[in-house]
Amino acid sequence: MTKTMIKEHVINYKNQSIHILIRKNKLSRNYKLTFDKKNIQGLVSIPKHISFKNGFEFAQENIEWLSNEVNKLYPLILIKNGSSLSIRGKKTKIIFEKDKNRKIIISENKIVIKSDRDNYKKILQQWLRDQILSDSRYYIKLISKQINLNINEIKLSNSFNYWGSCNTKGIIHLNWRLIFAPTSVLKYIIVHEVCHLKEFNHTEKFWELVKKMCPNYKDQIKWLKKNDSYLYRIRFD
Repeated sequence: MTKTMIKEHVINYKNQSIHILIRKNKLSRNYKLTFDKKNIQGLVSIPKHISFKNGFEFAQENIEWLSNEVNKLYPLILIKNGSSLSIRGKKTKIIFEKDKNRKIIISENKIVIKSDRDNYKKILQQWLRDQILSDSRYYIKLISKQINLNINEIKLSNSFNYWGSCNTKGIIHLNWRLIFAPTSVLKYIIVHEVCHLKEFNHTEKFWELVKKMCPNYKDQIKWLKKNDSYLYRIRFD
């Protein structure tokens, strides 16, 4: 019989119910604690020979940190009729209306989703992904010309760990949640990833190149550090 390698626990702390997932990993040599923003739970990785009891005690020893991570994501922003979201950095009201003609009406501070079926969220999410792709292609076209590089493809991710990534094939992955950030932040993330195609590591030369392409990049980093929790709190379900 295969031994259980995963156990779940709940720690009650300061009126919170903090979910913990403890996993035994045969490759692990030490205890490791991370936080899963998507599922809002602590993740404890322990060596195979360590008991789940010890893994649970390790989580308890770090409960203050886990509690702070949970607090950053609450209250969740559940998208529904009447929600107000920051789209491209501007406050926008979301309206769902029943209509036999499916369409999207966009004004300066409002988006109206019309449909004869209860699929408003799906329509909105696809529209948001289309918008971030359109914005990204525009900036990548400008930036790649300046830096004399070809970007082969842009892909969207739903990562809760990074805003952008790239690979040696010239493919850039961007987090679709950047649609909720100011366009200056999106531009910085794109500059960051495009520059990595020239300079792989975060060397002084890399940051000089970033600064050349995006002089106010430090302001964008500050914005992300201050507001990343807001972006992760937005949920469709």
